[in-house]
Amino acid sequence: MSAAFITAWTGAGVLTGAGLALCYRRLLTTVPSAPRVTRLMATLLTALAFGGLAWRFGHQFDLLPYSVLAAIGVTLGLIDLIEQRLPSLLVYSGVALVGALLATSAILHSRGPDLLRGLAGMAILAAFYLVLALASGGGLGAGDVKLGGLLGLALGWLSWSALITATFLGWFAAALAWLILRLAQRQARGSPLPMGPFLVLGAFVAVLASVR
Repeated sequence: MSAAFITAWTGAGVLTGAGLALCYRRLLTTVPSAPRVTRLMATLLTALAFGGLAWRFGHQFDLLPYSVLAAIGVTLGLIDLIEQRLPSLLVYSGVALVGALLATSAILHSRGPDLLRGLAGMAILAAFYLVLALASGGGLGAGDVKLGGLLGLALGWLSWSALITATFLGWFAAALAWLILRLAQRQARGSPLPMGPFLVLGAFVAVLASVR
């Protein structure tokens, strides 16, 4: 893929991230301690995600749904870090937008089996996280279950291996972060660790690493 296209789509990520950074504060119930830093992070992370996706998909139609997923995922991750919650409105919006774009791709490019696999991935991953949420007694929240459905839809569209890899990477990253925070005495024993950012990170890495 040409460097010009990647640069242009990264620029689109900057604009998208900056726009979302202005809007996400409406979803917060508290004022972040460093709002400017948070807005800058939202912009930079969205731009990086858009650039990576432009490299991965090029001019393919799939660039659109996964860019939507990246923009919403970054916003969800930041909100989860700040308030340890994942707004249902944002998750459901992601499911609707990503689902509609994937359905459009399925119609345009005769990819019905991929769409069915994505829907199955959404149901399976959401059910898996629901079982974990019930078994953990509060360690995993309803927002994580809904986010699992969104990620399962996007990852299942690519392949089962992408879904499994993303799930493993997300939980591995969360475990590693928890261990580092514990060793640094920054995480109290038994205190919850927001899973959203790690699940989104695992999904993004798996998408980039999936076979073209």
